[in-house]
Amino acid sequence: MFLRKTFAPMAAGALLLAAALAFAPAAPAAAQEVVQDEGAAYRAWHDASQAGDNAKAMAAAKAYIEQYPTGQYGDFLKKWLGTAQMTALDAAIKEKRTADTIAVARDILAADPENLNVVYAVASQVRGEMLARPPVYDNAEAGVEFAQKGIAMVEAGKTLAGVATFDKNATLAWMTQVLALNAQKGGNAKEAIGLFDKSTAYAPGDPAIAGQNLLRVVALRNTAYAEAAKAFNALPEADRGAAEPPPAVKAAKDALNAEADGLIDSAASFVAFGRSKNLAAAVVDRVNQTLEAAYKVRFPEDTTLDGLKKVLAEKGAPAQ
Repeated sequence: MFLRKTFAPMAAGALLLAAALAFAPAAPAAAQEVVQDEGAAYRAWHDASQAGDNAKAMAAAKAYIEQYPTGQYGDFLKKWLGTAQMTALDAAIKEKRTADTIAVARDILAADPENLNVVYAVASQVRGEMLARPPVYDNAEAGVEFAQKGIAMVEAGKTLAGVATFDKNATLAWMTQVLALNAQKGGNAKEAIGLFDKSTAYAPGDPAIAGQNLLRVVALRNTAYAEAAKAFNALPEADRGAAEPPPAVKAAKDALNAEADGLIDSAASFVAFGRSKNLAAAVVDRVNQTLEAAYKVRFPEDTTLDGLKKVLAEKGAPAQ
């Protein structure tokens, strides 16, 4: 990792223990229900709980609540189930069982859809996978779903339960980054760049968020620049060198220049940010080499690179 430290959202365990659960009753029970049937449903939970089979006990508790929402054990089992689900979710997160994390979270949110702590924890875990070396995108679809839900909740004024200081912008930044990472993986460069830029705008000074975003935009811009150069160079050399190039050459040249400008701007932004934040010198130097190469092709007349130095200074790069 090129960053001095890796950004990590707040610890999931603490957030989950602080989350408030307000479970809504299910549909009314049928009139023909008899007491002994309710007792059997309760015993199914009791036996599983006594046997230490938490998964079976949770299933039995849910079955009881669904069948007997006004039953004599209903309130107790709702509270028990809420605690058991949060415990199961915390364990799944700690053990990095993301599929189980998502499944339990869905159960919790079915009864408590506004539980930001749960949404936050799941989105954070999936983000960690997407930023891993190598990255894992097995749960990206769910990550996007939870990130989008989290963004909507935070924008509506929701905050984390049990947290004294909630950083709204940082949360929006990394959740938006999840969307950007997914778009990048899907090959949607334009969408990804827009989302990375939006993420950076929420936390422009955060090395772990903005630095990651800026570097990924450079990679996307560099790919687009290379493709534009390939398209331009594929045209007949005689047409490219003509005093009055044909329309196809002009269009390809304009496209190449536009991509070069985008690459120069993004690379300069990263180099300036990297130098000011003391990011890994090897990464900053590598991007700077890409920057200078693109600039020299785009502006061959600027042999001293004075224009580039000015661009870097305007973006806040410290003097070299």
